[in-house]
Amino acid sequence: MRGITQKDLADELDVTPAAVSQYESGAHAPSAEVIERLVVALRCLPDFFFRPLAVDDELPAFFRSLRRAPKREQDRARSFAVLLGEAAELLDQDVELPTVDIPRMPVDAEAGDEEIERAARHLRAAWDVESGPIAHVVRLLEAHGVLVVAVGEFDSRLDAFSLWVSSRPVVVLCSDKGVPKRRRFDAAHELGHLVLHQRARAGDKLAEQQAHRFAAALLMPAEEIAPWLPRRANQVEVVRQASEVWGVSMQALLYRARTLGTLSDAGFTRAMRRMSALGWRTDEPVEAGPEESPSVLGAAVEALRAGGGSTQRLAAQLGVPHGRLCRMFAVPEERNREPAGRLLRLPVAT
Repeated sequence: MRGITQKDLADELDVTPAAVSQYESGAHAPSAEVIERLVVALRCLPDFFFRPLAVDDELPAFFRSLRRAPKREQDRARSFAVLLGEAAELLDQDVELPTVDIPRMPVDAEAGDEEIERAARHLRAAWDVESGPIAHVVRLLEAHGVLVVAVGEFDSRLDAFSLWVSSRPVVVLCSDKGVPKRRRFDAAHELGHLVLHQRARAGDKLAEQQAHRFAAALLMPAEEIAPWLPRRANQVEVVRQASEVWGVSMQALLYRARTLGTLSDAGFTRAMRRMSALGWRTDEPVEAGPEESPSVLGAAVEALRAGGGSTQRLAAQLGVPHGRLCRMFAVPEERNREPAGRLLRLPVAT
């Protein structure tokens, strides 16, 4: 989570890199003196090192922009998500978070477009999603138990990522590049991984393509979006109107048109060239609309505090400073009382 190297940590602890490696592998335990230095160097509390791990290290994290983001940044982001999931697990003991309800429909590398389309249709039906555009993708995920956070503290080459922590899925939305529609698609893309993929598929190029197709099918169901798609490369006004209504980018609509066959490959290429000539590949002329932001964690902390609970106690259980935990939850620090001992139900807007 600190993003420092083994050698950097060894220098701060005044030990060898080999010693740090032995601490990490469990071959040797650090002395009490070294633990004191670890607390300072890693900005945590001693208890952080003495609680069980809540995640299987073999479980994959699915990163968008995986091939461009540095491995150290991926590791840092993954650790952030694991700690967040652990915090949510503790929070769930006092505030009843939404029940996890993710239909699992694993596919193999050879799965074709129709199988992916079918999975997206099944999910919309299972979640009773109304026909037409999805009003708020992030809230939809939250309502079905996905822990969603939006943070800007990671490498800008990381768009989003997801993984399972214990029995709860975590989706972290990083940079939306200033385009709210991108965040909607990123959230749907990560949902695709949670629905379609298991441990063997993380980082796989085909898995990324499948998650992308799932997102497109979820946000733009074939039978509903077809009347909105262009039939000719010069129908940019058609694409612009569809973008405003469906809450997806013009480029995503053009890709969907090619996938569903309303535009040929040649027509798609001409349409993209026209977009470039108009300067719309980097700055689309469609009203961005409000940014979709997660709400469950903030509401859960508010309910916890209103019921006499304490984020300070939660931070102590995790072994992290209170300020760090509040920054992860995107809530203000405040002095709290001890938990009242009753389960609080959390209303969730969909």
